[in-house]
Amino acid sequence: MPLESIVDPTVTINPSKKLKDFILYDVKDTDGAPDGIASLRKLKKSKKEKIASATLKIEDLKWLNGYLKEHRKTATQKIYLHELFDDSDVILPTPKETPRNPELEARIRKLTAQQNAREYQAMTKSIDSVRKFLPEDSIAYQMKEINKQLIAVAQFVFSVIAGFAFGFIGVELIIGDLDFGFRLLLGIICALIIALAEIYFLALKLNENGFDVPSKSKKLHRD
Repeated sequence: MPLESIVDPTVTINPSKKLKDFILYDVKDTDGAPDGIASLRKLKKSKKEKIASATLKIEDLKWLNGYLKEHRKTATQKIYLHELFDDSDVILPTPKETPRNPELEARIRKLTAQQNAREYQAMTKSIDSVRKFLPEDSIAYQMKEINKQLIAVAQFVFSVIAGFAFGFIGVELIIGDLDFGFRLLLGIICALIIALAEIYFLALKLNENGFDVPSKSKKLHRD
């Protein structure tokens, strides 16, 4: 599914019990501590459920790392942040999923089913005496399909040329003498209008030939 942009890029940490206990009972000086450290300290006498649901952020860990550096200067037991951070969970920001357009989803399912049908027919054709020699495998059939494509493209080209000729020459014959630049502009406009319409119908034609499974093959397979 398509994903939206991340609204809140904040990384959240679900601290381990060791890290929570250290902040609750061993951190003495909380001057300048971020909100996460201060909020967790306030839960010292609260229920275990509230303490378990407490979370920290990156700035809380940065402050705690600085605190541990000062703490190790005078403490007999050296404590490092990575030791306290062990078994903690890092919750990364995730983008929101956008549901696909139902029409697009239906189109994808249709194309997938058609592709699966073609692959199945290709795999089973060699063991099916009825479909072993289909017209689609002959050179004549392939040439016929190529001719259809070429004719469709040729029709497109001739239609565009005819549209340009109408705008460039035909309008002048109807109205009278016109400026060359204006005639050229009319020819281009007419050619573009016809080209847009022809491209739409040409795409439909090529798409129909490219994705539709031949009904004759389906009928032979059912038989």
